[in-house]
Amino acid sequence: MEDLVIEEEGASSALKITLGDFLIFINWMNQAEKSLDRAEALPTIPDLDSGKVKGWVQLVQRLEERFRRSEEKKLALEANVIAQEAQLGQLLSHLHANIASLYDNLGQSQKAEEVRRRAEALHVG
Repeated sequence: MEDLVIEEEGASSALKITLGDFLIFINWMNQAEKSLDRAEALPTIPDLDSGKVKGWVQLVQRLEERFRRSEEKKLALEANVIAQEAQLGQLLSHLHANIASLYDNLGQSQKAEEVRRRAEALHVG
């Protein structure tokens, strides 16, 4: 059986795509979908004569790589935010303790106790 060839009118031979190439690409896409579902690497590029189909596969690979890198950046940023929130909590605790201590030193123990209660309410909530 002869391979069906799809060719744009007036196109160079580089733009010829055979039905076999399409089938290989579709098979690769099915394997790629399964790999992505299992969080595995994409399958290798199939052996094709069609540069255009190889380009499609490489495009999918580049998109997957870009997505993976953006996910890694997102996770790093989330971890950074969590660390910054923890540091901010510590700084606020120190601030409240220092303010309460200041009121104690000024002889205003009632105000110092009020600051401590408010600080505790912030840390519990």
